[in-house]
Amino acid sequence: MIKTHDSSIAAPPQVVIRDQSHPDGFRSPGWFGQHSLMGLILVLLGSGLFSMLAINLQTQGPLLQIDNQIVNNVHQAALHSAPFIIGLMIFGFYLGEHVIVAIGALLVVYFLFKRFWLELGMVLVAWGGEGGIWLLLSQFFNRPRPTFDVSVWRQMTSPGFPSGHSFSAVLCFGFLAYLLLPKIPSLSGRLMVIAAAVLIILFIGFSRIFVGDHYPTDVLAGYGLGVAWGSLVYTALEIIAKRYRHTTRV
Repeated sequence: MIKTHDSSIAAPPQVVIRDQSHPDGFRSPGWFGQHSLMGLILVLLGSGLFSMLAINLQTQGPLLQIDNQIVNNVHQAALHSAPFIIGLMIFGFYLGEHVIVAIGALLVVYFLFKRFWLELGMVLVAWGGEGGIWLLLSQFFNRPRPTFDVSVWRQMTSPGFPSGHSFSAVLCFGFLAYLLLPKIPSLSGRLMVIAAAVLIILFIGFSRIFVGDHYPTDVLAGYGLGVAWGSLVYTALEIIAKRYRHTTRV
């Protein structure tokens, strides 16, 4: 007897494999955990930049003279700038402090709601530690801020090295770009995100020089610290999370 195919027999269920490179939600892609050497290189580069600037400051190196020249030239340009430009540069102060605090608070609430513990730890440890590191280093170096007979905005009296705004800008907008990149399928879109993050970071740093609150080396030192500290924390936490997930599956 010839048996005919029974079309009523259900086909075996298909296994759906999710693309782990695009996790659900606003999550870390885990690149630092997968490529820890990349994180180590960034830590060394950032630390090297900060160390070079700190040594130059302590030894009264040649960069200090360049600092003064740039600050004086920028200050003269600022005094003759349009009110809109001055207002835009003053906004850089609030963008590098108040806006970043607001972004951090929103991320904490979001990560708590979604139970994204790794990402929550990255924000709390990196951004929370930034304040303590900045306070310790600024008091240690105790570098006076630039002084002028006529101020563009107002005169700050707290120590200026390193720039806390530049430090936090790298941590914040670098982290946002890190989270966003896996969500964007096109190369041009990813490049736009990277360019936007870099431009915002540079704007915050330049605005601090423009209004007379920092020397260029203060800003560069903040950038170096941001790269080093952010890479260290993000890489370490991702490695720990990766090992934890591996041990729980065994």
